[in-house]
Amino acid sequence: MIKFKQDLNYTLQNPSEQRNRRSAMFESEYAKCEYIAKDNVVLHVWKKEAHFDDYRNPVIASLEMLREHKGSIFVVDARNGFEDVKEDVEWGFSYFLPQLKKAGCSTWGFILPKLSNIEGEIDLWSREIEKNFRVIRAESYEEVLAKC
Repeated sequence: MIKFKQDLNYTLQNPSEQRNRRSAMFESEYAKCEYIAKDNVVLHVWKKEAHFDDYRNPVIASLEMLREHKGSIFVVDARNGFEDVKEDVEWGFSYFLPQLKKAGCSTWGFILPKLSNIEGEIDLWSREIEKNFRVIRAESYEEVLAKC
């Protein structure tokens, strides 16, 4: 069950109800996602390797925040990144990216070190993301914002 940290905890089981509430933050063992109003950013921070529901639930939480805050920037802190399993990549390309576009997002920022051990993974995602979004790669959150 996915819980959002807020005055009131709620789950992703009722998306229409969720859109009417302020989803300030989501946190699990695997990721932390939050909307940063002053920057109009949904920040998705991977804490550790995640697959299947442990991967998809935080991504869906970020998507819901992006739907709620039209035109916001999606920033993924992938400094603790990992190789996705094939099923999660397929889900990301066939479900998440089209939904992200429908949500009105146009910019995706990656926070990565200069040299990353997941370059192949980032290249794979970047090629697909660049078909519909502006992609910014930076070493810090501030650097992503400066490039926007």
